Amino acid sequence: MEEDRISQLPDDILLLILGKIDIFQAVETTILSHRWKNLWCLLPSLRFRFSHLVSSCLSHRDTTAAVHDFHLSFDSTFYVDRKLVEECVLYAINHGVQSLCLHARCSLRLPEAFISCKTLRELELRQLYCSVEVPGRLSLPNLKSFHLETHLAFNDDDIIMEPFSGLPELEKLTLIGYCFCIDAFVIKAPKLRVLEITTSSKVKEIHTPLLTSFRYESNYAWECANVNLPMLEQVYLGIHETMYCINFLHDNFMKMLHQLRNATTVSLTLDTLKVLERNCGPFEQTPSPFPNMKCLKVMEGRNGICAVFQGLLNYLTGTTLYCEVVFSPGVAVVEQISDEDKDNYEKNIAEDTGLYSDFSDFSDEDVELYSDFSDDNEDIELYSDSDEDIEFM
Repeated sequence: MEEDRISQLPDDILLLILGKIDIFQAVETTILSHRWKNLWCLLPSLRFRFSHLVSSCLSHRDTTAAVHDFHLSFDSTFYVDRKLVEECVLYAINHGVQSLCLHARCSLRLPEAFISCKTLRELELRQLYCSVEVPGRLSLPNLKSFHLETHLAFNDDDIIMEPFSGLPELEKLTLIGYCFCIDAFVIKAPKLRVLEITTSSKVKEIHTPLLTSFRYESNYAWECANVNLPMLEQVYLGIHETMYCINFLHDNFMKMLHQLRNATTVSLTLDTLKVLERNCGPFEQTPSPFPNMKCLKVMEGRNGICAVFQGLLNYLTGTTLYCEVVFSPGVAVVEQISDEDKDNYEKNIAEDTGLYSDFSDFSDEDVELYSDFSDDNEDIELYSDSDEDIEFM
């Protein structure tokens, strides 16, 4: 029999190994030998992918062991007990959690202890199609990274207006979807360095004096009245039209570009360049919105565009002394956009949006929209039928 060298490693090393796998796989290692029997009870990183047996695992865990990472991810095929998720959050907070990730399809109310957790450094909320109710203003003094992909519900409109004002150490913020119930909100974060926004275009003000990286993806240019980005270095813009907004004048497009004027490295998708070409010309004798740009990256988009207009590139790079232009593979630079390219662009948008792919056989009146929602898109919300408390605190 070969010598069991891995079991001779110290607990700290073995716990690092177990921390990389799902908690239930970690529990299964108890059958290996007596050395592994209770090792999983000391795990500082807990990763759950199913609701089944979560409470049982936590109740058997060493109550004195700290929790550094707590990841709770429930697949859409499983019903989720809301009370269980809330108790798990409280368990993690009471054990000094530093990284908290929740991926579950159920509406939640976070416990009071959550909003003032002093140990939390990373927070990720992905409650698809559901909402997370917060009992008060977030006051997380050590939070550095916040990924928000759900609707946050506060009981005070003033809190909604400035939802991040209680996060003084925040360095990275990712917002996906429409996260708040108001038309526009304010982002004030004195130490924020990375900001990523997808879909939501209603930001009233941005005050992030240390921001160096900004990424924005949506169907529209953002609507932001007041922007303060003096340290901005990197910008990524992915604005892709759909058939619902193909003839929409992007009134805020040029204003948005000028608000990002301090950037030195600018990445623009071909979709973004097409929006610029369609709505913001002519470009002759017009100064570039990026006077400090040193590198322009032309990125692949979503609508099958493979050509970029030379005059547009001249406009973007014309006022800089030297600007490197980098293209994604397969991108061609043309002197003029052909009618065929324009037709293909609109057809690709139609297919991506869900319209008929071939318009030649249909009149305008015949073109119909359809929505194809699978069962996975339905809100899943299951409350515990039991009145018994979940005892693993």
